[in-house]
Parts: sequence; C-alpha cells; structure tokens
Amino acid sequence: MFYYKKKDMYIFTPEEKSEAHNISTTDYLSSNYGLSFKKDGKGYRCIEHNSLVVNADDKAWFWNSLSVGGGDIIAFVSKIDDRLDCRAVELSYEQSLKTVLKPISSESNTYHSTYKKAEKVVAEDTTRKDIQLPPKKQGRYNRLFAYLIHTRKIDKDIVSCLCKHHYLYEDQRGNVVFVGKDKNKEPKYGAIRGTLTDKQYRKECTCSDKANGFYLQGYDKETLFVFEAPIDMLSHATLINIACDSKTAWLNSCRLSLGCVSDTALAHYLQEYPTTRNIVFCLDNDKAGIEATEKYMQKYSDLGYNVSNQPSSVGKDYNDELVQLKNNKAVTPLKK
Repeated sequence: MFYYKKKDMYIFTPEEKSEAHNISTTDYLSSNYGLSFKKDGKGYRCIEHNSLVVNADDKAWFWNSLSVGGGDIIAFVSKIDDRLDCRAVELSYEQSLKTVLKPISSESNTYHSTYKKAEKVVAEDTTRKDIQLPPKKQGRYNRLFAYLIHTRKIDKDIVSCLCKHHYLYEDQRGNVVFVGKDKNKEPKYGAIRGTLTDKQYRKECTCSDKANGFYLQGYDKETLFVFEAPIDMLSHATLINIACDSKTAWLNSCRLSLGCVSDTALAHYLQEYPTTRNIVFCLDNDKAGIEATEKYMQKYSDLGYNVSNQPSSVGKDYNDELVQLKNNKAVTPLKK
C-alpha cells in the first residue's frame, strides 16, 4: 500500500486487495467487533445478532433485519456502521480497505492488518436452539391492553383472541411480545415491543427464527397481506372489521409481518403455504417501504404470483390511519 501524500490517498497493490478479500468474515468480526458465531445449517449465525448470517465459505454474509449483504468482509465494513449499532452506511472501497488493512501512519508506505485470527470464533452448536421467550406476567395484562387498545386503537376482541391463543402476551417488564409460530403451532419467533409512549423499545427474542415471522392464517388461503410490523398488521385487521361492521371479518384474511423490510419471512411463508396465489404488499409509506415494495412486486410477479400494492391511505402506515380514524379525524374508512 502506497500513501500518496499530495492527494491524501492510498494506492493498494493487487496482492493487498486479494489478502483483504480473502479474510475470514467470522474471524474478523470476532477479533474486531467482539461477535461470536455458531454453526447453522451449512453456514454460521451470529449469536449476538441473530439475523446476521455468514455463508459456508466464511466470506459472504447477509444481515436480514437490515436487508444488507455482501461477498466478503470488505463489503461488511463498507455497509455496516463501525460502531455496530445496526445501521447501514456507505463507505468507499478505499475507506473500507484502509479499515481492514490499517496503515501504521499517514506517511508510511507500510501497513499492518487489524485482523488477527481468533483462537475460537465459532461456537460448536450443530442444533438450532429453541427460542427463548421472556417470562409471562402473572395476572391481567394491564399494560398490554392499555397500549394496544387505547394507544394503538386495535380492536379489543382481536387482542383478546390473540392473547387467548398465545400469539400475544405481556412479559414481566410490561412489554408486549408477539409470538410467531410454525405450521405445527410451535413458537419460533418473538418480537418484543415496549408499551411506554415516550420511549421506543424494540427487540427480537433470543434464538428467534426470522424466517417464520409473525403471521396469522385466515379462511382465504389464496391471498396474503404483507406488512412490516405486527402492529400495522393488527391495525389493518381492525380497519377491515370497521369497514365490514363486523367483529370477525378480520378472520377471512391471511396476514404476515416481515419484522423489517427483508422478505425472508415472506419467502418462507410461500414455501410453507403453496396455496398462496395473491400477494398484497402493505408496507410503510416511507423511502424504505416504497423501495422494498417496488423490488418485491417485481420479484414475486416474476415468480408467478399476482401482486398488488395497498399502502395506507393516511400517514406512514396502517396504525397511523387507524389512530386518525378513531380520533374522529377526516379519514375515509378502509374499503371492504
């Protein structure tokens, strides 16, 4: 690596670039970010960030909750914030190489790698661990009902039904837990949401399988409504009840929450339920949601599905629409 002082830039040799691209992703992340990994299928899964996976080649990776991936550690450094606070960023190729092949000084033509091979990066665990759901609160779920029904305006009968069938509960800290189950009704995924209106708290349960996601089956097995968050999904169900003037209209439709804008849960759902023919995207009215909708409509249309876009007509998402409707603002109820 040669430092070009006049332009304050580094010039890397082909050998140095090759060394950087061939670094083990799990070793580098263990040595420099303090992360640990376990065997998961043919690849590796991060223990601290369950949705971060590394391929069997120990180079390519994908962070599902961020919908970001790459072919090696250079791509990781260029796309993930150095503080590892789960933010996607964009660094130049030169900046990324400088991070991995750290110069000894700004005026030196020599370098040393910040990468040191970890003695033991991968936790030997050939079996997937069961999801670790937080303990349930004993007694009535006061904060859950207050938050979902009074703050978020979700139909109380829907909330009660989901609590009864163990898709919803309040943990001992007063948070709402949305439980995603597989086809055998076994818990596989958990999304935790805080109930304090002045402080946002979001977390996934340890060992959650994001492929399962939080979804509810309806009578119409051919059509699936897709949302980013569980609360938007239940808001849509409430709006359908209002439009149909019925307490049970929401049971007709199948709904899925992605938990983000990644389509990992959608791809898995379609494999599990092959009767699905129609996909209705109901993602957020923001940049990420709009871009994801455009990408997935093209992707799943090419796969042979009938796709359509049905975002909320008011605000950023369906909960915004529901709250404004319940607050007697000028909002047209959702069409049947």
